[in-house]
Amino acid sequence: MTDYRVYQPMRIQARKGSPAEKAYYAASTLPEPLPWPKAIAPGISPAPLEDLIFHGGRIVPQMEFQNVYLGGEVSWKERDMVSIDGAIELAMRDRRLNNVMAQYFHGKSMSCDMRPSFVFDEPKPASLDEPDVQAIVARLFDGKRIRKADLDTTIFNLILPAGTILKLGGSTSGSGLGGYHGSLHIRRGGKPITLYYSANVYSEIRQNGKENGIVAFDRPWKNVVGTLYHEINEFRTDADVNDAIEKNDNDFLGWNSRQGHEVGDQPIFAAADLSQVFKEVRAATGSRRIPVQLLYSNVVHGAEGPLAKPHA
Repeated sequence: MTDYRVYQPMRIQARKGSPAEKAYYAASTLPEPLPWPKAIAPGISPAPLEDLIFHGGRIVPQMEFQNVYLGGEVSWKERDMVSIDGAIELAMRDRRLNNVMAQYFHGKSMSCDMRPSFVFDEPKPASLDEPDVQAIVARLFDGKRIRKADLDTTIFNLILPAGTILKLGGSTSGSGLGGYHGSLHIRRGGKPITLYYSANVYSEIRQNGKENGIVAFDRPWKNVVGTLYHEINEFRTDADVNDAIEKNDNDFLGWNSRQGHEVGDQPIFAAADLSQVFKEVRAATGSRRIPVQLLYSNVVHGAEGPLAKPHA
């Protein structure tokens, strides 16, 4: 039997107990030669073992994101896109959620602005592997569908339509893969350009009764928001994890554990069930509830919910 385990840092969202977890989480590790960072943030203790360590790579405290809906207009209901956009924009600007994340930015101010989302008018794909994802991102750039300013601090979130299977190596969204983030290096006009992206499954129970992605909430659009929240926060705390993997070099990592886990990983696999870490939390402003995945906090050594004030 083929061994699809990938011995590298994680950059994906995977369902607990799934084949995708076994392929990535159980086998995740930091690049050799040493599983220790060359740059550790002041005051970070080497224990407990699951805590995140700052390795000196890029973090993005002031960032932007843009949602790109794949599959053309026929693949989407307007109310789903409005719900997704509204919830993830609210989540990324929420003061109490950001109070948890503030510990990873060395006292720097945080901001997250949303660019207008749009539907990419190409036929609905049956499946997408990472080369397909990267090709779409390049077409968006070359076709002038995305604004070319501030690319080093912007992530483009490709949102798959219902039924499309996401692939990465030997894992698929049919085997527990919820999404992943990465980066693409291209040259245009003789200049190097880096494009950051995430790929996000429309997680649902399909008509055949099988789960595609990670179903944690009562509606698929909420599952999408949970995945987006996971991937966007991993981008802003560990933007260049792809370079760390491809170059086998820890120095590209931002916040990452000794086991190669990012800020969104450990909470999923440590939870007895998904409802412990996938929560609809009340927004800091108003009474609206936001579907998010709780993220790892070094302060409590595990998943942590919204905070009234940042940790000292």
